[in-house]
Amino acid sequence: MKKFLSILVFTAAALSSCIYPYDTDLKGVKDTIVVLEGEILVGGVSTMRISSVNSFSESIFHHEVRGMATVEDDQGNIYSSNSKVPRSLVSIPMEDAPSDRKYRFRVTVDGTAYYSDWLDPLEPPVIEEVKAGLSADSTRVEITTTLDGGVDASGYIGITYDETWEFHADYMCRYELDTLKWRINERFLDYPNYWCWRSNSLIGMILVDYTEIDGNRVVSYPVQAFPRYNNRNHRKYSIEVHAVTLSNEAYKYIKNLNDNTNTSGTLFSPNPGEMPSNLYCLTNPDKSVMGYVTASKVASQRIFMDSQYHTPTLPPEGYLFISEDYKHDYEFGYYPVDFMSLPRGEEGAYISGIYWGPMRCIDCIAAGGTKEKPDFWQ
Repeated sequence: MKKFLSILVFTAAALSSCIYPYDTDLKGVKDTIVVLEGEILVGGVSTMRISSVNSFSESIFHHEVRGMATVEDDQGNIYSSNSKVPRSLVSIPMEDAPSDRKYRFRVTVDGTAYYSDWLDPLEPPVIEEVKAGLSADSTRVEITTTLDGGVDASGYIGITYDETWEFHADYMCRYELDTLKWRINERFLDYPNYWCWRSNSLIGMILVDYTEIDGNRVVSYPVQAFPRYNNRNHRKYSIEVHAVTLSNEAYKYIKNLNDNTNTSGTLFSPNPGEMPSNLYCLTNPDKSVMGYVTASKVASQRIFMDSQYHTPTLPPEGYLFISEDYKHDYEFGYYPVDFMSLPRGEEGAYISGIYWGPMRCIDCIAAGGTKEKPDFWQ
């Protein structure tokens, strides 16, 4: 298990990067309200996303805006971005920052500076185990984790994860197209884009409330699940689970955001002023700013899983066809796949030939993968 220090800013924008309307009770508010989201990683690269909301009649819309952000510690050291241009997403290298100090954000938007409170990071929970297994009905692979609250157990834990898997395209491409003579030739060399890696990170946070159980141990808490036929099971799958200790205030704030977003499509309760915040404007204490900062050291654990749970399925055939105009179909993103006999005639008669399909069915890169093997891959 590895640990690294993180300071997380949880805001409305943390749940989605899309621009969307939401209704709140902010009638009469004329000022632009700054919304901050970010993460300070001591020993890594910190990020800060800057956005704002404006009141228009009875609706508020979320907008990305540009600004500058730095991180400072309680010894007066300043950590800055390599870029001197205002951005909506700022990256701040902090690989050499010490882990025994307090930290805070300083963000400047349109000449106005906003700060977070000074924070002492909480010790993380202990990740005792991360494991993969089948669901009760054996149709899904389920990833669970067992945790202990640790020395700073508060009754609340936040979980995130990063996952990577090796998968293959729907079909092995057994033909190639000569675009000079517009002729199909049999492929004699191995097709390079059949196997790829793909990665995904959880957006948001899984919240764990263990205040009503005896002790500080949370057993087999669900983290991720996917069908057995999912391409995560093609060859090898890896997930790295991260866990942080949350204060009672931080837990309530994030849960409020999650509940409102998931149930009503809104981001705040009817009165967002009732939500806690530890961000402020130093020069104008009455100026509104939305967001909440929480500090914790992060515990992480990675596991690998082979394809023992994979249930093979036939790839879909509905998008395959026999081309009558090679040049036309190639220009529209289709490519020859393989020689097949498929039910395409009247009354289910089979028609044989070289069938074509979209590139995503034969090219794992077009399907969202990469040929670059991760450094941590077994």
